[in-house]
Amino acid sequence: MKRFKGFLTGKKPSGSTETKAKLKRTINQMEVKIRNYQRQADEQYELARTLMKSGNKMGAQQALKRRELYLTQVSNTHNKIANLQRTIDTLDVSADNVTLTETLASAQTAIEANIDAASPERTEEVMMSLEDSIEMVSGMEEALTDTSITEIGMDVEADDRIAQQMAELEAELTTSSLPATETPTPVTPVSEAPVTEKREADKKKLDEMRRQIEEGLRS
Repeated sequence: MKRFKGFLTGKKPSGSTETKAKLKRTINQMEVKIRNYQRQADEQYELARTLMKSGNKMGAQQALKRRELYLTQVSNTHNKIANLQRTIDTLDVSADNVTLTETLASAQTAIEANIDAASPERTEEVMMSLEDSIEMVSGMEEALTDTSITEIGMDVEADDRIAQQMAELEAELTTSSLPATETPTPVTPVSEAPVTEKREADKKKLDEMRRQIEEGLRS
């Protein structure tokens, strides 16, 4: 029924599943044989008892020998079933190992993909590219904040002439007899008496000049 259902759904059983199914069917068949061997062994024992009661010791002995053969078959069949069951268990373990190996292989593939995406070479390349981008942004920032466009534009020769003139001015200020800054002249206190006498003398001179002028006009 399961195989037919699998056929309808389009799913084909794996080799491991088919093998396990065969092993289980074989175990079931052997369990049937064990029951038959056990039944025959019991029958031979009952026969031996009947023959012993009737005094047929030879027949009873033969019946017991046949019983031992059937019991041997029961034991051997149990051993076979144990081997088959162990095979099934081993098959399950191997199937688990296959699944685990496939999972690990998928993980390894994913890891390799991650390594390719972030390999040392790739990482170094990204870091160098990032550094270049940072430098470019810094250069853009420096260019946008530059104030040179607001300054007077002069060529190199003009800059050289200005520098020369600045040097000449500095030398002139250094060697000139005049100080670069005016030095205040100390003020000497003057007594009031000489100033008064000088004023009186000047007044006399003015009066004398005025008198001479008036006399010249009269004559």
